Amino acid sequence: MSPLRGLSQLKRVSSSLFIAGIVSIWAAPHVYAQSDSNGGMTAEESQQYRDCIKLAQLKPEDGFESAIAWRDMGGGEPARHCVAFALISLGKYEEAATRLDALAKDSKADPGVVAGMLAQAGQAWMMANNLEFAWRDQSRALELVPNNPQLWVDRAMALGLAGEYWEAIDDLNKALDLVPNQPDVLIYRASAWRMLESYDLAMSDIENALGQEPQNPQALFERGKLHQIAGDKDLARQDWLNVIELSNGTPVADAAKANIEKMDVRTAPNTNQN
Repeated sequence: MSPLRGLSQLKRVSSSLFIAGIVSIWAAPHVYAQSDSNGGMTAEESQQYRDCIKLAQLKPEDGFESAIAWRDMGGGEPARHCVAFALISLGKYEEAATRLDALAKDSKADPGVVAGMLAQAGQAWMMANNLEFAWRDQSRALELVPNNPQLWVDRAMALGLAGEYWEAIDDLNKALDLVPNQPDVLIYRASAWRMLESYDLAMSDIENALGQEPQNPQALFERGKLHQIAGDKDLARQDWLNVIELSNGTPVADAAKANIEKMDVRTAPNTNQN
């Protein structure tokens, strides 16, 4: 049974890292290129698949039409995957996730490819605000490929967004067992520790991450939150100013600006005269 207890809509939480830290859904869109088994594609078909994915990225509407035409001409699984990819690019997350689920169910590809489809479906469900279905698909992917650390991180993101921080930490621990001291994973776990008010553990993870990547904006943002909680507003401000300098225009920089503004409002002296 899912630990999300039937939750189907995104639960708003105060941890901006769990919101902004969702793994990019198409960081590795070419699922058929991730395995030695490519569904029996020829070199020409493999190139057609890559071209289709690229078009779907750059011009989603054209990519969708091209993928549909290729599918109708017998393009098989790669064409169906490209259709779903184009739908993601068009912002049609639920339809894309549904198509990816169907493709994974029907697929004759090897387990690594099918797991990739399920992982993408899970992330699409997250974008569609359906965490229950995201957790389901991510769990199915892990059953197929349990030694993939990214899949553990993906499921931890869904759990974190649902407020299930202990379960998220369990999954992040598994990812760190597979790839120790990965900075991004340490940052996500620190965010979960913070939400559980385990501030010493959160700071330990953040300092570990910053020891490897001293200018990691997400780590600096999270440390700023921890400094604020500890009452060290000057240190919090410095971390958030560094975030803005390093990554201005990104969601984490916007969150840093908002936090500075809120902190300034709370600390502003009352100049009203009675």
